[in-house]
Amino acid sequence: MVKFYLALGSIIVLFIIVLTGCRSEIPQAKTGDIVKVHYTGKLQDGTVFDTSEGSDPLEFTLGQGQLIPGFEQAVTGMKLGESKTVTISPDQAYGPRRNDLVQVVPRDRLAKDLKPEVGMQLQTTSTDGSSMIITITEVSETTITVDANSPLAGEVLTFDIKLVGVGAATIQSGTTGSPGAELASIRLETALLNGKPTLAEFGRGTCIPCKEMKPILEDLAVQYKDKMNVSIVNIDDYSQLTSYYKVMAIPTQIGFDRQGKEIFRHVGFWPKNELVAQLDKLGIR
Repeated sequence: MVKFYLALGSIIVLFIIVLTGCRSEIPQAKTGDIVKVHYTGKLQDGTVFDTSEGSDPLEFTLGQGQLIPGFEQAVTGMKLGESKTVTISPDQAYGPRRNDLVQVVPRDRLAKDLKPEVGMQLQTTSTDGSSMIITITEVSETTITVDANSPLAGEVLTFDIKLVGVGAATIQSGTTGSPGAELASIRLETALLNGKPTLAEFGRGTCIPCKEMKPILEDLAVQYKDKMNVSIVNIDDYSQLTSYYKVMAIPTQIGFDRQGKEIFRHVGFWPKNELVAQLDKLGIR
């Protein structure tokens, strides 16, 4: 009888082990994973300075330094579907604010066709040869004031984060990528070789007018799917391409004909109706 109970106990333990083994684990974000997150960033006074709500989640690879250290550290170890709120100090965010990075520059040092405006971001080369983004903060008849500090330098930031995708396949939780986003991700080099006119925008994800242009460009990518390429070029990923096309400010939109020759250029936010009117003039309908 004792042997029977021992045998029965072994069967129960084995059954529990089998059940436990069949239970799928919730994916957890780790270095090297491609992750997707929804987030809202706030300043100490509660002002929202950035959010992904109402758009596609932010996608990046953990451990590659694509985002500020404090944000990547917060996402590392999160489980799919998990939400958290973190506060990030300046040393783990955009660093302290530096007065030496604010300079007054004569206007005649700018490209002749560039009309400076407050808030416009320009690309320049530092003394060590690396490229950097500066923001125009003041404009006078003879000079402009530029600031190489990040707009968030010196700020303590709070982020509400929800992990909605983990892994190379990016398992999503109630989100779908838009067709326009996929179409607009075509590499510019590829677009210029496929025999269709191309509209390319050079910018970066943290640039406010670039964010405003993104849904417009994605809509155009769908609207003109069979007639024109739309390519969104991240200047951080394609610095050599950015230099080759002499992009000095972001966002910059460049139109190319079927042979890959530049036919128009525009700097800054471009309302959709005005952009479409420009395409109409070129016979792209």
